[in-house]
Amino acid sequence: MNTQQIFITNLKTFRKQKGYTQAQLAGLIDKSFNYINGIECGVSFPPPDVIDQIASVLNVKTYQLFDENGCEENIINSNKDEFIKIVSERVYQKLKEDLRIYIEQSIRSVIK
Repeated sequence: MNTQQIFITNLKTFRKQKGYTQAQLAGLIDKSFNYINGIECGVSFPPPDVIDQIASVLNVKTYQLFDENGCEENIINSNKDEFIKIVSERVYQKLKEDLRIYIEQSIRSVIK
């Protein structure tokens, strides 16, 4: 993922966490809906002063908008293979434990 894609994903995530629509965020930084929409669609990229305004309104540090680990979607997209490996291992371990408990309970119910 490139810097712009990371920025866009974080922007959308932080904006939605605050409960803002694109239009609301635009109003808070004195820009138009089309301006924010253009940024989030990858058509344009904001200058540093606007990035600072966005970060301030979203109550995040500016660097967080560029952090590839800033939100779950970026983490997943930046290393899908590692994410899949970790999640599948956790699910496997949980299922293995659940299966062990089920078998143990089944045997106990037969042996009574």
